[in-house]
Amino acid sequence: MHRILLALSLLAILLTASSGVGGDKKSKQPTAAQKKIASAIANGHSYQKHVVDEKQFPDVKSVNDFAEVIGKVLANPTHHRDLESDREAYYDSKSNIIVIFNPRARDKGTCFRPNAKLKYYQNLK
Repeated sequence: MHRILLALSLLAILLTASSGVGGDKKSKQPTAAQKKIASAIANGHSYQKHVVDEKQFPDVKSVNDFAEVIGKVLANPTHHRDLESDREAYYDSKSNIIVIFNPRARDKGTCFRPNAKLKYYQNLK
C-alpha cells in the first residue's frame, strides 16, 4: 500500500510539472522605467519604419500596441548585453524581436525583427 501511495504521489508531481502548473516561469511585467523606454522607442522612428513601412509587426495596430511589445521584450529577453556607447541590446529569440536601447538618442533606440535572427544580436558591438 505504501508503494502505491508513493507511486501515485510521484505521478502527481510529474503531471503537475509537465502541465506547467507551479513549475512554469511566468513572464515578468515591465517596470515603470522599462515602460518609459518602451514608450519613447514606440513613439520614435521605429514605429513608422518597422511597423508601418516594413510591416514587421502585423499584429501591432497602434503606437501603444508597439510600446507593449517593446516592454515585454525589455522585461523578458532571452538574451541581453551591453553594447558600445552606453547602449543595450535585448533580444527575444522566440519572437525574433530585438530592442536596442540608446539613452543618448532622442527616441531612445529602436525595435525590429532582424533577418539574421540571433546572429544579428551576436554581431552587435
